[in-house]
Amino acid sequence: MTDLYIYIHEYFNSQKRFTFPYDKKELKEITGSNGLYVLFEKGEVYNGMDRIVRVGSHDGSDNLIKRLGHHFISKRRRKSVFKKHVGRCFLNIANDPYLEHWDRPFKSRKDKEKHKGFVDEEYEKKYEELVTNHINEKLSFVIIPKIFDPKKRERIEMGLISLLNQSSEKIASKKWLGNSHPDIRIRNAKIWNIEGLKHKPLGLKEFRELIENK
Repeated sequence: MTDLYIYIHEYFNSQKRFTFPYDKKELKEITGSNGLYVLFEKGEVYNGMDRIVRVGSHDGSDNLIKRLGHHFISKRRRKSVFKKHVGRCFLNIANDPYLEHWDRPFKSRKDKEKHKGFVDEEYEKKYEELVTNHINEKLSFVIIPKIFDPKKRERIEMGLISLLNQSSEKIASKKWLGNSHPDIRIRNAKIWNIEGLKHKPLGLKEFRELIENK
């Protein structure tokens, strides 16, 4: 099987890049509010190119812009798995015992009743600010637009994630924040993804179809 690691980096590095604050109206026009995003992080380099550090999609239809907002705009992290991952790194670096409570759900009445003795929303704010600042200052992204079929979106997402994880070319800098993640899967994969690491990697034919049908 052809290792497409270098090819997907060459391709996505050549695409239009977005940074925070981005124009939501422009993104909606480009994407039809459906598609995938590919994230890059300052300081992460592969073969002279910016290194891909996460691939993501969205649930349902017409939710891509909303999903990006969960990562880049919202101050609260519970709707963003990505923000949870980044926060876990900051807590781990600080050797903060609150790490064990960071991922506790706290939205529904049932969750609040169950976890109210552990969750301190005021205390969490300082870490949520660190997370938001890191993402807004360090992360940029490109878009795979107008993928309306949920099954196709999922296949592309899982295929790219597994390709990045399973490649013999994968690399991360010593200063990458993800190296401080308590979950070895993040540290080993060198990307901010856990789901899809062991799926079937995107093949050459699928990759060609993706970029030619853009």
